[in-house]
Amino acid sequence: MKRIRMVALALVAVSAMAFVASASASPVFFGKAAVGGTVGTVKFTGTLGAAFLEAKAGTKITCTAGTAIGEVTGPTTSKNNVTKFTGCETSGVECHNGAANEIDTKTLEGTLGQVSSTLPGIRLYDQTEKKGGILAEFTCAGGAVKVQVRGSVIGSLSGASGKSVEEGKLATSNKLTFAEKEGIQKYVKFVPGEGEAGEEQLEGNTGAGFEKSGQSVIATLKTTPAGQLGVTK
Repeated sequence: MKRIRMVALALVAVSAMAFVASASASPVFFGKAAVGGTVGTVKFTGTLGAAFLEAKAGTKITCTAGTAIGEVTGPTTSKNNVTKFTGCETSGVECHNGAANEIDTKTLEGTLGQVSSTLPGIRLYDQTEKKGGILAEFTCAGGAVKVQVRGSVIGSLSGASGKSVEEGKLATSNKLTFAEKEGIQKYVKFVPGEGEAGEEQLEGNTGAGFEKSGQSVIATLKTTPAGQLGVTK
């Protein structure tokens, strides 16, 4: 009986070690002030290239550039993220919710996870309403067309290094890439068991009801000063 109990305890210990190993494989943010540990709060800014939002039915809203601000608030969390898209229009008419041709998102929250075994990603969604909430509202054609974008969107995050904080290196910049095809986002969920669970896709409404929509843009993210943040694979 004693031998059976010892074997059972050994199996429990092995299972616990396997769980820890699995958990430690998930990507995490880490900072300069806590190399060897996880990060507290680090502010960052971003610059965007050309961007577009495409509905599955074919409607496309394009923007020429943009800027972003946000904060990494923990090992897998980001908050107070706001993106300003500039030079926005559709079919030759301007779109905005602030200054001319400018669209600001609502304040967004982010979760770090994996989109592949070696590539981290970030899921963004409304900070107040969470997944399924409205990410942005704006009008086009002088207010004639009202647009809502809801759901969540996942982009891949470059610049990761190491499978642990000890192996990782701080990055001077990271690229957050959102890709889509014909209104369907490239990534709609994280690798099973990693990060925030569940599948979700952006949806846009231009007055005829919500339909699947995809976003395409690359944001280059930097801390101030640079090199204050890293992320593991």
